[in-house]
Amino acid sequence: MTNLQTILDNVRTIAHNNHLKYRLEFLYENDIGARIRLASVLSNNESNYHRILVAGRGFSQDMQSILEEELVIKITKKHNKWSASYEQTVKPISSNPGILEIQQIIGRINEALKG
Repeated sequence: MTNLQTILDNVRTIAHNNHLKYRLEFLYENDIGARIRLASVLSNNESNYHRILVAGRGFSQDMQSILEEELVIKITKKHNKWSASYEQTVKPISSNPGILEIQQIIGRINEALKG
């Protein structure tokens, strides 16, 4: 069975390959899971994104105002099998079709969980 660190590395690679920000938010004890945020940030907001993170305001309205999209992923191990739940916390404006391509990202992560 694939260990948690390998899964986190795979999700980070998926994020990088899709020009998304990867933020490991939480690790559960005994390596039984993690919570990750993947976000789409326009290049003109890059410096604001980093400034908000450094200031420790990663969950503020300021952060939400500069994100194009955001997906929270909760990865857990149950019965020696990895699974994930997904919540889209920031959705694109209706005129913008969506940069994350949520279903493709979720499909890639689900494949990574299988090892």
